[in-house]
Amino acid sequence: MTQTARPAPLALGSWHIFSRLTHQEGMALVRRALDLGITFFDVGDYWDHEESNEEKFRAIVRDLGLRREEYRIGLKVFTNSVQTRAELVRESLGRLGLDHFDYVVCSRPSQQESLETAVEAMSDLVLSGLSERLAVSLWTPGPLRDVMAYADLNGLPKPEFIQLQYNVCRRTLVESEDYRTLFEDTGLKLQAADTLEGGILAGHIARDRFGPEDRDAGRWFTDRNLPRDSGGIRQRIREKVPALNAAAADLGVAPATLAIAYCLLHPHLFNVLFGTTRVADLEKNFAAVSLAAERPDAVRAAVADLTVEGAAAPPLFDKSAGVH
Repeated sequence: MTQTARPAPLALGSWHIFSRLTHQEGMALVRRALDLGITFFDVGDYWDHEESNEEKFRAIVRDLGLRREEYRIGLKVFTNSVQTRAELVRESLGRLGLDHFDYVVCSRPSQQESLETAVEAMSDLVLSGLSERLAVSLWTPGPLRDVMAYADLNGLPKPEFIQLQYNVCRRTLVESEDYRTLFEDTGLKLQAADTLEGGILAGHIARDRFGPEDRDAGRWFTDRNLPRDSGGIRQRIREKVPALNAAAADLGVAPATLAIAYCLLHPHLFNVLFGTTRVADLEKNFAAVSLAAERPDAVRAAVADLTVEGAAAPPLFDKSAGVH
């Protein structure tokens, strides 16, 4: 198949996606994504996974015979008071067999780290050549404005986008006045993540969040673990699934197609990040690109009543402190 000339505004990967696939399944998924013009891949390993996402992705790239310029690759770095950001990035690059990332997404600093120190450490990932670009995740607008101002004042690389949980139900935080003006004033873009609420909006209603305490008690996920339920609204999101299904049926599309199409309409979008392990689901997600482009008003109207109030930024993640 021939790759599309223009990259799609989509990114594939994120939390333990490739580690759940056989090698052949992973090769088929990545090959089809590239054929569709999806060139961004998120491959980070975070915690409690039996086999490395990064090692799996390295083998896929190798056996597909991909050149480095054919794909772009990103990593999310969470606060870790034991290792520096640079150390964590170098470890991931070693597992991938690469010398740099296309972007590194940095979460908020620990409580013991000043904003100035955090900005300098993040910027050094670019200045040292470990990453082409810098991005952030989960920062709130006030501190992030300070980040941008400090970087401007000191001639440091600035974040190009912020990764936030954003979907047809979990949207009030990202669409708040504070974030709207942040995007407008700074030029920062949005990478929409958790766009299907871990698959719940695509019909996997029973999926939930499992933490280390669940594993220690003998409870663990059998399919896919989910991000934290920031704001405690996941059950109300589950209750919206029948309405999403009905809205999608009225438009003649899959629920996942409609859900992702809405995210694609954000006015300050960088791209939409989603995780899937099936080529058929990849096709449904990709269909959102044409739906958003051709029927934007119909998309907005179809999901107008799906908003769930209470979306919030999650608590600070600090793996070394046992906060997952």
